[in-house]
Amino acid sequence: MTDFNQFQDSFSDVPPPPKKLTDMLNVLTILTFIGCALFTISAFYNYVTVCHSIEMMEKSMNQLRSDSPMSGMMDSLAASIQKQCEMRLPILIINIVCYALCLIGALQMRALKKTGFFIYLIGEIAPSVAYLFMIGGGMMGIMMTIGLIIPIVFIILYATQLKYLK
Repeated sequence: MTDFNQFQDSFSDVPPPPKKLTDMLNVLTILTFIGCALFTISAFYNYVTVCHSIEMMEKSMNQLRSDSPMSGMMDSLAASIQKQCEMRLPILIINIVCYALCLIGALQMRALKKTGFFIYLIGEIAPSVAYLFMIGGGMMGIMMTIGLIIPIVFIILYATQLKYLK
């Protein structure tokens, strides 16, 4: 008797149940919300404190001898921090816009929209490209490359969930 009911239900006009948010997508979007909040707070903190870190860098450079192998690396880092201080408002704006893009993308992916992934992708990649043009390479380029590890992991994890998005 149940076989007949299943056969009859397959021809009914009842639409199939809507796609459900996968557990992986749920966890990824929640982590994205938390990350966006923390990085937004960090962006404002960096805006306020980046120029103060130049003074701290100069004090530590004075303690090093000029013939030390670390002095060249410290000079490069000091130049990068100086550029960050000069460009702190554009950096803050870029950060806020990109974190907003990541947040919007995650919200759309929670609604199972595939366009959310591409918005998220832009929000993750754009700051690194902008920093590279604004600040340049050197020590900050190395630190930025290391800082790209987590966004790349998240992009890969979100990409594995594309098959569940419309």
